[in-house]
Amino acid sequence: MGSVPAHRQYRDLRALALQGDEEAVHRLRKLARAAETRARVGELPKRDRRAWQQVRRAASALRDHDVTGPLIRQALLDLDVAEAEVAAVSEAWAARRAALLGELTLPEQVPRLPDAPGRKRWEGFLAAEAARVQVTVPPRDGRVRAEEWHDWRKALKRYRVVLELRERSPEALVTLLRVLGDAQDAQTLLELAGREALLTAYRSGLVRAAQVQRRLARQEAWRQWKLLEGELHSPE
Repeated sequence: MGSVPAHRQYRDLRALALQGDEEAVHRLRKLARAAETRARVGELPKRDRRAWQQVRRAASALRDHDVTGPLIRQALLDLDVAEAEVAAVSEAWAARRAALLGELTLPEQVPRLPDAPGRKRWEGFLAAEAARVQVTVPPRDGRVRAEEWHDWRKALKRYRVVLELRERSPEALVTLLRVLGDAQDAQTLLELAGREALLTAYRSGLVRAAQVQRRLARQEAWRQWKLLEGELHSPE
């Protein structure tokens, strides 16, 4: 999380997020996710952990909206949809963001996180997170299980947070998470194409494109997992 304490980072990011800064919203949710894990490892009381959880949940709706806007725009451009139509969809999406921003409520302060845990406690949590990663690896039977892939990605993120309390993440883990993010983007676009009224006219093309993107991203994720699985960290 850097040298600046998380609760101080929060103060600055909160001010920017409430003004509508997209990057601040992204960093705020990322900070809160990491803080939740660090708070658990560092034995922060549950009451204080819930404060960070509240931040993550509050920022999620706006951040999810911010992520999907560019996905939709690029997908429509890739389908050669007329610029005027793409602009109209983007304007409607921006109007919804303004409404979501008006609903954003964030606590004025969050608890200070505990110091980094001792090595023995860290090793115990890291081993538990590594086991969680193994358990959540999706079955390779060809069926599409969006929730399983999402759970695997979350487990890998938690593992990375705990690992980076004392060590740097291996490049294979960083790459795997990036590729799984691409797969999640494709899944999000696929779901939006199926339910979003703004996209009804482009549904079939968006669905086909999202399915191809998801398949390629998941194939690459499996390749990256083969590189990482053998070196999944077991503290020495």
